[in-house]
Amino acid sequence: MKNTFYLLMLTILMVTVISASRVYADGFYIGAGVYQSYAEQDSFDDSDTVPALFAGYNFIDTNLFMMSAELGYYDLGGYDGIDQGVNYDIDASAFTLAAVGYVPIGPFFEVYAKAGVASTSIDLDVGGTKSDADGEDAFGGLGFAFDILDTIDIYAEYLVFDTDVDSTMAGVGVRLDF
Repeated sequence: MKNTFYLLMLTILMVTVISASRVYADGFYIGAGVYQSYAEQDSFDDSDTVPALFAGYNFIDTNLFMMSAELGYYDLGGYDGIDQGVNYDIDASAFTLAAVGYVPIGPFFEVYAKAGVASTSIDLDVGGTKSDADGEDAFGGLGFAFDILDTIDIYAEYLVFDTDVDSTMAGVGVRLDF
């Protein structure tokens, strides 16, 4: 129920951003990517290929520094397997609010850092014992982007989520600036 509410809110935000961009587009962006997500719980570790979506607003844009606020959804993965005779089944996702700082390097390339809070939903089944590790956790990461046609960015980033299940992800995607 909680994830459905957050997904609805993110959808409303993205529709609002797209609608508002027709009136005053400068600074808004949306994006999506594909990530390789890694999780570790006790001695069990696994990886999964997952999607991510985000929308943001770039409120500082100079030749030396850019800053934006961003809302996102990251599927942190679904993992199952057996380690040392114990069955593991982990399903995780996160809704995020982050500040993103960019430093342009030349006219077509930028590096950035992202930091914020993630509302995580983690369902654990370890050896038949089910539990939830939902909460608000810190997350952050580093990335770089290549600017194409001044409105399309191809990016690659690495993110770390400070959850009860050690979660990291590396991915690539596209960001559309309005």
